[in-house]
Amino acid sequence: MRILLAVDGSHYSKLATKMVEALYFPPQTDITVVTVVPEHTFLGGITFGKLRTTPARKDVQQEKALELLQDTIQALNKTGLKIESLVRWGNPADEILETADEVNISLVVMGAKGLTDSPAFRLGSVAQTVMKYARESVLLVRQAMAISGLDAGTERKPGMNRVLLATDGSQHSQLATQLLMNLTLPNKCEVIVVTALQSHLVSSNKETKLTFQNDEELLTRLQKEEDQHAKRIIARVENQFKNRGYTTMSEILKGGAAESVLKAAYKYDPDVIVLGSRGLTVIKRLLLGSVAERVARYANSSVLIGRPHE
Repeated sequence: MRILLAVDGSHYSKLATKMVEALYFPPQTDITVVTVVPEHTFLGGITFGKLRTTPARKDVQQEKALELLQDTIQALNKTGLKIESLVRWGNPADEILETADEVNISLVVMGAKGLTDSPAFRLGSVAQTVMKYARESVLLVRQAMAISGLDAGTERKPGMNRVLLATDGSQHSQLATQLLMNLTLPNKCEVIVVTALQSHLVSSNKETKLTFQNDEELLTRLQKEEDQHAKRIIARVENQFKNRGYTTMSEILKGGAAESVLKAAYKYDPDVIVLGSRGLTVIKRLLLGSVAERVARYANSSVLIGRPHE
């Protein structure tokens, strides 16, 4: 496995580094740490760097970038994994995406927000672009906050002690499940498996309900068969983690997939939400489905979006 950790010195960037520290990667895992010095490109490929007659300022920026990388490498040395680093110049999202392709990365890890993002935003512009266009799996790291019990409102250390795994039986959700197992979760990890019954949306959707208004029996059969299929999906995925000794539980939800996952996340308070980049019905040419995008945008937890590694 090859991991790309993108850092920019922000609070969320430090959380992403701590998340990599906390995860249990296979021994043969390589980590590439990248930081991007933002540099806007104007018409004709012109940049401020090309116009400067003295390299002094660029040298200062390069030095700061190298210091950031060195601090990150020192923090990751305890993992015992091979670590490389590089500085890129240009548009941060573009450079992260290009680096991921060039280095043959299987997982991109980065903070959900960066240095210049507004505190009001749940997801930063760079993270949003990488999440949407990456060909690799992406882990967007947020500060986990306890939302219930006596410790409500307190910060938790980044890690995967409780994981919410959303599945619909699709190829991409199966890939997300496999990716999660490849991370070798801590022994005390609790895996909560959920899936959503889409057929129950018919009851609240007037246009769709017109199709069934003269055949209530057909609607009942649809809901019964989908419920049975959901139980099989849940049991299969849950058993994969049970067989590895993890604590598991599961729930079948009723309603829209994204809304159901977000409600489950509020209920179970996971460290990380895991789901596939696309579901059963999304247009194949899209790199990211609407459910994954909405969950990543509005979740309070870190989000791991699984994609096939080509």
